Amino acid sequence: MINLELHEAQLFRILTSSFGKERVVYNMSLNIICEEGRGELRSREGWWIEYKCLFAITDISYTPRLVVDFAPGFNGVIDAEQAYRRDSAKNALNAHGVHYIGITREEFSRILDPESNFGLLQLLELKVEKGDISLDNIF
Repeated sequence: MINLELHEAQLFRILTSSFGKERVVYNMSLNIICEEGRGELRSREGWWIEYKCLFAITDISYTPRLVVDFAPGFNGVIDAEQAYRRDSAKNALNAHGVHYIGITREEFSRILDPESNFGLLQLLELKVEKGDISLDNIF
C-alpha cells in the first residue's frame, strides 16, 4: 500500500480516471524513466539516482511519456535545492521525450472545484508545449 498525502491521493484518482490505473506509476525513478528502452542504465551519482517523479504516465506500450508533479511551493515553501533538482529533472525528461508538468495550488484547486469547467485535460492542453508530445500519444 502506498502512503499518499490527501492532495496526492486526489491527483492519483484524477489521473487514473483519465488514463487508467495500469498506466499511472507512482514514485518512478528519474533514472529509470530516462533510460526506459534505451539500453543499460548508466552510472549516475547523487540526487539523480534518488530522485522520484510523483506520477509517471505511460503510453499504451508502457513507455513513460508524461510526468505529473506538484509545482515548487505547492505546500507554501520553496526549497532552492529542490527547485534546482526539479528543473534539472524536467530538462532531462524533456531531452528523453518525456514531458513534465508541475501543477500549482491554484490550478489544482480549479481542477477540484465542481463549479469550475476546468479539468485535467484542459490543464494538460495548456501546459503541453507544441512539439514536445501529442496528447494523442498518451491516450
